Amino acid sequence: MESYLDHAGQAGRTAAALGVHRQTLYYRLSRVEQLTGLDLSDGADRLLLHMALKAARL
Repeated sequence: MESYLDHAGQAGRTAAALGVHRQTLYYRLSRVEQLTGLDLSDGADRLLLHMALKAARL
């Protein structure tokens, strides 16, 4: 997930960086939305998730 956000939501670049097929990435992103209740097409939700992931690393 963090890789997707670090790549500015570009699925092709993210899939290549992770070494997975784009459809696999889309499935995983859908699962993140289902599990978190966030909408990754909403900028505020993406920012919230990105900041939470970065903060968790501290």
